[in-house]
Amino acid sequence: MQDRLSHLLNQKVTDIQKLFGDASYRTYHRIKTESGMMMILMALPEGKMSVSEEITNVKEKPKELPFINVQRYLKSIGLPVPQIKLFSEEDRWLILEDLGDIKFFDVVFNAGKEKILDAYKKAIDLLVLLQNKTSKDMNTRAHQHTSTSCIAFHRSYDATLFNWEFDHFWEYYVETRDHGPWTMDQKLFKEETRKITEELCKLPQGFTHRDYQSRNLMAYKNIFYIIDFQDALLGPKVYDLVCLLRDSYVDVTPYLKTLVDYYCEKSGQDPKKIWRAFDLQTVQRKLKDTGRFVFIDRVKKNPNFLHFIPTSMSYVKQALERLPEYRALHELVNKLDKGEMR
Repeated sequence: MQDRLSHLLNQKVTDIQKLFGDASYRTYHRIKTESGMMMILMALPEGKMSVSEEITNVKEKPKELPFINVQRYLKSIGLPVPQIKLFSEEDRWLILEDLGDIKFFDVVFNAGKEKILDAYKKAIDLLVLLQNKTSKDMNTRAHQHTSTSCIAFHRSYDATLFNWEFDHFWEYYVETRDHGPWTMDQKLFKEETRKITEELCKLPQGFTHRDYQSRNLMAYKNIFYIIDFQDALLGPKVYDLVCLLRDSYVDVTPYLKTLVDYYCEKSGQDPKKIWRAFDLQTVQRKLKDTGRFVFIDRVKKNPNFLHFIPTSMSYVKQALERLPEYRALHELVNKLDKGEMR
């Protein structure tokens, strides 16, 4: 690896340090050259055009790596993303700008109230900027079919995708952990979640990062940089706000109202409408996350995400408390969380 990197970069690589990755099959290394330059090597899994493992509704097959495509677009509209230094298709390596080791998570974890609110408001400011800048291009780029257009405008959340993610939760959180009988519960679950899907599909749509949370923002030179954006697509505008404020890794429930209201103020949206959309999207996203954490354990043999399940399920129950018309689903979620099946 060291010799190959030295050849690609036209300078000697003197050090390679393996970094802790995420739940994907990607691997990361920090590399140092003889000139003292630091860069990040992202190695992609063999045989996959996309670094995404998420299913999506896409209008056309990607002509290039989604990471490269989305990075170029976000950079072109002035958003803070890491620079791409080099891409070796032969090696399936992306060499990226090194943004250091401080994630948004590190900034807010165990921090005081003032620091937490300040950081989250900055992250919300960045999200609103992202939404405002991308909304200007949504109509024009959505109808472009060239290799230079952003793939995010050619794929979207639809009913099939939302329902697949709901069913993914049931398959892994329920079926792989409890062998039944659960026929009646599953019927109720499908009926209730399909209603939520109908509501989500009617919400205002826009460019959606899909995982805008504490581990996907880097604090570098007093700026928050957006990373892990390769799965971007069109989805409910409230989706990324849910990812940020209902993060499985950081619980900011005590500040939730303050931060949602701040988003409404900065984005100029109706708080009543946003709160309902926020709660509906929370139910969908956090059930999806819960199922995904079990999937990562059972299929990828990585149990490191299982301890985030209680937080995710608590978010679902809190949201359902504010959605009285989904009382039946609320009761079912409580039962599932306690392991009580009929």
